[in-house]
Amino acid sequence: MKTIYLTGAPAAGKSTTAHLLKEKVPGLKVWEYGAELTRYVHDRPQVTTQADLRRLSATVITPEDVAAVDGELLEFVKANRATASIIIDSHPVTKEDYGFRITAFSTDQITALAPDEVWVLFTPPEIAIDRIRRNAAGRPLIDLEQARLHASLQASVAASYGIATGRPVYLFDTSGDQQALIERLAARLTS
Repeated sequence: MKTIYLTGAPAAGKSTTAHLLKEKVPGLKVWEYGAELTRYVHDRPQVTTQADLRRLSATVITPEDVAAVDGELLEFVKANRATASIIIDSHPVTKEDYGFRITAFSTDQITALAPDEVWVLFTPPEIAIDRIRRNAAGRPLIDLEQARLHASLQASVAASYGIATGRPVYLFDTSGDQQALIERLAARLTS
């Protein structure tokens, strides 16, 4: 059983990849951080969907909210680690109206989470922009420089997690053959 921390900038294909892996790998558990955060703040009238969460982001989500959901995640992993492989779909770098915000795990938290591997999904900035333009789902529209910076910041956070835990970090390009990528990731999960 492996616990994988899966990350990447918006429109890199994290949620799609996690769902396809869940279909391919029997018993795989997926923790979709955005969905769990949306559930956590469901009583706030301005956040009823994940698109609302993406659109409003730092204007409604506090560091305390993130810390609470981080605690739930650690409990989920602790409860399931011995019986199932786990994918944690998360991206602690968010695009805000003023720039970017990083709500990363502390060293103690990432050490407690203890992922076996960290996977970063990325795609060329032109593709990310096109994907967001075609289906924003609450994500803000971005330009080339913002897309590059967002992907770089996300990869930097992932690299810091790998350094803190002593675990490998893999970066996968999602602009190619999706089925080949799913096969490769499924093999990593079961090896």
